[in-house]
Amino acid sequence: MRSSTLVPCCVAAALLLSSCVNAPDVYQGNVVSYDAATQVVVIRNERPPQDEKAFALAGSEVGADLLPGDEVRLAYVKEGDRLRAVRVMNLTRQAEFGKKPKAPSGGH
Repeated sequence: MRSSTLVPCCVAAALLLSSCVNAPDVYQGNVVSYDAATQVVVIRNERPPQDEKAFALAGSEVGADLLPGDEVRLAYVKEGDRLRAVRVMNLTRQAEFGKKPKAPSGGH
């Protein structure tokens, strides 16, 4: 009886631990360049030392077009010697999308 609950608990614990091993890191800054052909974006960190990193975007979720100067926040994982973005949020374009015109009021 005891072993019947032990197996599901072990499986659940293993799944939980495996999902924590490769948790993405976060990087925020401004787009320096974006090459649509190679799907690589270069971001300059907004904090000192304001380093620049290149991220591969193939297979990642990108919220809006990336233009030089846009402020972005991305989640990424390190795969060997390259950084691969998992999700990219364009904070500059998100602010623009948030400014939708108000619907006319129906005060008849």
